[in-house]
Amino acid sequence: MQYSRPAIGTSRSISIRSKQTVLKWWPFLDPENVKGQAIAERFKSKFYASSRELLDREKIDFAFAFGRHSEMPVLAEELIARRIPFALEKPCGISMSQVTRLRKLAEEANVYCAVPFIFRMSDLLSAVEGIEGRIPSNFNYMSVRFIVGPPERYNVAGSGWALDPQFSGGGSTINVATHFIDFFRLITGKEVVRVSAIMNSRTHHGDVEDYSLLTMQTEDGVTGLVETGYSFPSTADEQREFSFTFSSDRMYAKSGPDRIEIRDRKDLNGGTRSLRLRLETDVYYPLFVKQVLAECRTGVKPIASLQGCRSRDAGHGRGIRFGPAKWGTTNPCANLWVTEASSALQ
Repeated sequence: MQYSRPAIGTSRSISIRSKQTVLKWWPFLDPENVKGQAIAERFKSKFYASSRELLDREKIDFAFAFGRHSEMPVLAEELIARRIPFALEKPCGISMSQVTRLRKLAEEANVYCAVPFIFRMSDLLSAVEGIEGRIPSNFNYMSVRFIVGPPERYNVAGSGWALDPQFSGGGSTINVATHFIDFFRLITGKEVVRVSAIMNSRTHHGDVEDYSLLTMQTEDGVTGLVETGYSFPSTADEQREFSFTFSSDRMYAKSGPDRIEIRDRKDLNGGTRSLRLRLETDVYYPLFVKQVLAECRTGVKPIASLQGCRSRDAGHGRGIRFGPAKWGTTNPCANLWVTEASSALQ
């Protein structure tokens, strides 16, 4: 599943069989009018240019809703009003008030809504939990670097709106760093109380940041460092840089080539232990699709939901958008979006 997707893809006639999910795909919507028609033809499905027309004409059992960040709240409200269960791409909006309203509406309507924080079902989480013996655990700090390809890939994919802060709300921070803000809170089990950041667009000189360095801190001093960007010179065989470090009372772990390398503080004679991981993140989106369909069908709560996708400015207590459009060399955290995702294990 690539970044460029229809604003809403829907499925019906869902059945879950032991180890296989069987789907019958129905209509697709693409208000950008770029790839929707081709995708609809691929799945032999109908194609619509507006969500209202699609929802008025079709009986929908489940919807996968994507699109401009600024328009996600309207699309989600349409689905909630019709009691249609759905998965909504993060960040689900560009302000705290938008996401808070969606959460309230979804809870009042008792409508299933999942958010694809895919690292909650990743080999990385499984490895960290296996090493620690439990999640959340006593971590002291976490550092993640996730640098993806250049901004131009969004234009190529037909998602040029992602480079306009009016529609996207910002660059790599709101689009990529949200995964690791969620992951930090998941593995520590603690709230973020202090945040700082430096951002710039020095590499590509666009209207959204192409480099971001975010720090988070809990009340007792646990620190998370999240570095993201749109600056990796990607090719088909190497699309991004993904590296990480975790330090806890029990161990020190760092990334290696397709692996995690662990040193046990109480067994230094054991040397460095290594576990292979799937660090290619695209493999987790099909798993997310299967899991949310199974959850919806069986009445299980979503692995990540709107209840956790709350945003706020950690410095001022208010959710806001990124800005200004032209960064200069740095952008202070006065305009920082932070997504607080509740732990799926609580």
